[in-house]
Amino acid sequence: MILLLAVLPFSSVAGQDIKFNPKFEAVSEEEVKMTSYPRDTSAAAVIIYKELTRTVFVSPGFEFYLKNINRYRFKVLKESAKDIGDFEIIYRTDGEMSEKIHDIKVTTFNWENGKVVKTKMGKEFIFDQKYSDHAKRISFSAQNVKVGSVIEVTFERLNKHYWDIGDITFQGSIPVNCVEAKVRYPEWLVFNAMSRGLKLYSSNQSYETDRLTLGTGKYADYNSLQFNYRAVNLPALKAEDNVYCISQFYSAVSFELAALRLPGQVPKTVAYQWSDVDKRIMESDIFSELNSSCKFKDEVDPIKNSDKSFKEKVVAIRNLVAGKVKWNKTIRLVPKSASSVLKESSGSNADINALTGSALKYAGFTVTPVAVKLRTSGELQDFHISLDAFDTFVLKVASDKGEVLMLDAAFPTGYVNIFPYPYLVPKARQIVKDQSIRPWIDLTSLTKNQTSYNVHAKLDEDGLLSGTMKIEATGEESMYLKEFYNSYDEKEKFYAALEKNNSYTIVDLTVQNMDEYTPDCSMTVGIESQMQTTEDRIYLKPVIETLHSEGRYKSETRSVPVDFPYRETTVYNLVVEIPEGYEIEQMPSNSSAGSTKVDSKADIVYKKSEDGRKIEVSYIYVLNDMYADPRDYQDFRRYWMQLAKLENETIVLKKK
Repeated sequence: MILLLAVLPFSSVAGQDIKFNPKFEAVSEEEVKMTSYPRDTSAAAVIIYKELTRTVFVSPGFEFYLKNINRYRFKVLKESAKDIGDFEIIYRTDGEMSEKIHDIKVTTFNWENGKVVKTKMGKEFIFDQKYSDHAKRISFSAQNVKVGSVIEVTFERLNKHYWDIGDITFQGSIPVNCVEAKVRYPEWLVFNAMSRGLKLYSSNQSYETDRLTLGTGKYADYNSLQFNYRAVNLPALKAEDNVYCISQFYSAVSFELAALRLPGQVPKTVAYQWSDVDKRIMESDIFSELNSSCKFKDEVDPIKNSDKSFKEKVVAIRNLVAGKVKWNKTIRLVPKSASSVLKESSGSNADINALTGSALKYAGFTVTPVAVKLRTSGELQDFHISLDAFDTFVLKVASDKGEVLMLDAAFPTGYVNIFPYPYLVPKARQIVKDQSIRPWIDLTSLTKNQTSYNVHAKLDEDGLLSGTMKIEATGEESMYLKEFYNSYDEKEKFYAALEKNNSYTIVDLTVQNMDEYTPDCSMTVGIESQMQTTEDRIYLKPVIETLHSEGRYKSETRSVPVDFPYRETTVYNLVVEIPEGYEIEQMPSNSSAGSTKVDSKADIVYKKSEDGRKIEVSYIYVLNDMYADPRDYQDFRRYWMQLAKLENETIVLKKK
């Protein structure tokens, strides 16, 4: 993230563009009548003012509390931002860890009949509902919101999670006119403050005096450390292609408790180690459910005792469990009890993995949970270890012969060693008691990912190319081709989606393994493609599948990395018979393309038969990287445009 400092310009913190009164509900006529934000005229909304206060204080019983005060003033500039005043907060309700959300105030300001009109949100628009056994969800929405509205929102959150000050985030997906933040905590607590993204803020710190009431009219003063932050005119950091967690690049400061220095006690270091995370997971229901007795012994026994290979047994047991419990499309870290999951016949990936892992253990295999922080949640940082570091877990399955397979049993389009791209991280953590085992596992290179296009066609004298194109996919490519195919319930809609951005029309289609739990799949497409013609020439575009769209990376600059879904290989082969009475007048030269910064290359080769009646085109593209640094974007973009040009060459046929 520090590398971004070399890419984006520093934003001034001298003064904000939109002048405002920070007092709550002191919204001016100018703010309400404002129609656009000059720094970003494309913005659908702007945060005029954001005030964040995080205060750790001591109660008379010498307990630490954390009070979060959040205040936002939004300006709605376009229809697409009318929901910006909708809030949803999940908070805990389990004993000592319980939280309280209170002092919710929401006011909408509109310009009506020549004056500013206020609409306050009533309590009837605050909904507080059960979310889980240990949490509730409170939701509320600003009223009378329209284009031009200014919305002011404030609420407080109170709990005993004094160690969890969390992030002070200055930047976001919409522009921010001004942010002011204050973090205050007793000097007995030691926090590490870590900057993230660009340092687009000014800051200072000071010692302040707070008072602890002791009862019977007595009190004690103590020092608190206070950090003050201010940032103005912050640009929006919007999501771009191949960015799976844009929020990790926002300008922010993270606070992490490092030590306690309580009066009369020995100083204690409390910064977490990965072993603390391991322990928490070992004490969770992940291990208890994995180690519970198999619920399908009678059905697993024939698989266990068969002469199937290790992989075949793992797949058979996975299919057995998946046939009994349907995936409910949710991803969780901790599974529910097996009895409740089986009763409902559906569950999260964690539920299905726990049942599968238990069955695999019964079959005699060694099963280890591997914790994963998904790419959509941001990069796992060694310097910021959290007890909540991971989003889910997968299974590492080992035979007594040392064979190893990785598995998330929930995904019907996947297979062993094949995961959705958010799972493909370089550091996933094995949760094991044996400290001699290396805990970290790379999930990015478990399988080969390839798509092959084999076109056999004939070109007639009117320039109509007709034939078949067989598309074969393996690894991750197989998973996404299956998902693409199964996302359409009507043949015509799938045809239209497949034809989109490609230069052919589908005549017929046959598929293989699209609904099966396999490492590959294929489809054979009957195609027709009309080539451009003149009176005596045909202009043949040999690559009829759009593999690298010229419009994909239009932006000339980029402030965030390019995250590729996975390493991949694309192979395209064309064999075409040209019409009688025509000869090849012009054929492109064999060409290569490559990036100097990203490990990727492409080659295209043109051949003609000895009698000149057939043309063969062979094209291969290989990507061996998972990431392109923003400083290397210009080189990568140049390479991408070169690929698009290679794939758009023309063969000229001339009538004899």
